[in-house]
Amino acid sequence: MASDRRICAARIARAKRSNPDADLTMLYQDLKTAQVAEVIERVVSSAPIPSPEQLARLRALLRPEKHD
Repeated sequence: MASDRRICAARIARAKRSNPDADLTMLYQDLKTAQVAEVIERVVSSAPIPSPEQLARLRALLRPEKHD
């Protein structure tokens, strides 16, 4: 949702103003997640209902990879 993206961007701006040396890693991760969610929502709203096999492929894209 666009408002989630704006909220995340505002949090980053506020954090930068209050402490320019702060670790903003999690805030940037939240912003990126909000951006991805926005794209997914836009695509899903215009796409036909996927088959079970297609859903399985899409779910696999959202699973985090394990890094050793």
